[in-house]
Amino acid sequence: MLFSYGDGEYFEGNQHFRGKILLSDHKLFLKGPQGDITATYMPLEKIERMRQGFRGVEIFVRPSQFLSYRVLLRGKRKYLAELIRDLVKRRRFVRRWFRNEWVDREVIQERTFDV
Repeated sequence: MLFSYGDGEYFEGNQHFRGKILLSDHKLFLKGPQGDITATYMPLEKIERMRQGFRGVEIFVRPSQFLSYRVLLRGKRKYLAELIRDLVKRRRFVRRWFRNEWVDREVIQERTFDV
């Protein structure tokens, strides 16, 4: 299945891409006029947390134990709210108290037992 969340922008470090925000069964990415933009692939199981702000949605991805990066997705607020809702349902994220931030349950458990 492939869900579209309207036009958006992807920011990561010096990289900037524009296209349609798409969510498939296993990844979140952008699709431009020439096709999928592979540099924007974010595996769903590697997303640690999300934070909604005025500029867009910050997504924190950890593809390996030693590598992590932060992505800023901009788009229409309505569609980004739907994207967050769908990711929360699919990954069972937990909302942080009084914040617009959602965290993976496994990350919370790992940090709790690291004492």
